[in-house]
Amino acid sequence: MVACDTSPKYIGTVNECLPETQRLPWDYLGLVTDTGEANMALDRSLLAQLQAGIRLRPIVRFYVWERPTISLGTNQIGDEVIEGGAVTRLGYDTVRRPTGGRALLHKGDICYMIAAHKNHHPFFHSLTSTYRAIGTAIADMLRSLGIDLTDLPTSGVESRRSLNPCFAMLSPFEVTVAGKKICGSAQFRSGGFFLQHGSIRVRDNWNSDDLTGLWPTGYELEAGRVTSVDRECGQITAFSEIEAGFLEALGRHFCISIIRA
Repeated sequence: MVACDTSPKYIGTVNECLPETQRLPWDYLGLVTDTGEANMALDRSLLAQLQAGIRLRPIVRFYVWERPTISLGTNQIGDEVIEGGAVTRLGYDTVRRPTGGRALLHKGDICYMIAAHKNHHPFFHSLTSTYRAIGTAIADMLRSLGIDLTDLPTSGVESRRSLNPCFAMLSPFEVTVAGKKICGSAQFRSGGFFLQHGSIRVRDNWNSDDLTGLWPTGYELEAGRVTSVDRECGQITAFSEIEAGFLEALGRHFCISIIRA
C-alpha cells in the first residue's frame, strides 16, 4: 500500500500519469446490494469520516438496490415531486440523498459514490470541473462497452422545472446517447469536501408506471428520451463488467491507484 500524507494532495500532474507505485491511492469499497436507507447511511458516514480526518484518501464505491427505490434530492419535498399513492401501490421504497438534484427511480441501475477533498485532484476544485471529470470517465467506460455516445453537454438543454424527475432533463456534463439520457448525477460540497452520487441505467426495465404513474401530472418521463446499457449493447450486461470498466477509466483519467479497502 502506498503511504499517504495526512494532508490531502495530488501526486503528479493532470497531463502526466506517473507509474502505478507513485500514484495517489483511492480506497475502493466494492460492489454491494443493499436497501436505500443502508446505502445512504453508509455514504453519509464515509463523507463524515473524511471530514473528521479518520479517512485520508478519496473513496469510491458501487452499489445496486435491493428493491426499486426513489431517491429524493436533499432539499426536495416528497409530496411535491412523487405520487405517494403510486409508490405504495407498487411497493417501492423512498429515501433521501445527502446530495442535491431531482427525484430518481433506482430500478435496474448501478450507482457510484465518490467522496474526496478538492485538494485530492486538480479536477476537484469546483463543482463543474468535478462533474466534467467524472462524466468523462463514465463516457470512457460506456464507450469500452461499444456504446456510441453524444459529447458531454456543457449546459442544460431541457426544462429545469423543480418538479421534473432526474431522467426528464439533460444536465451539464452528463453522458447521453443520441440525446437520450443514460445516467444522472448529483453532488454535495462543504468545506472543501464533496460527495458525488451517480446512477447508470443498465436494465431496460421501466414500465408505464415507472415512466408516468410515479410523477405529478405533467412531469412524466418519455420512454423515447431515456435509454440503458442493455438496450444500447443489445444484450444483458453484468454489473461487474461496468464496475471493472469504470475503475479502469477512473485510473486512466485521474492517474490514480485503486486500493481495495
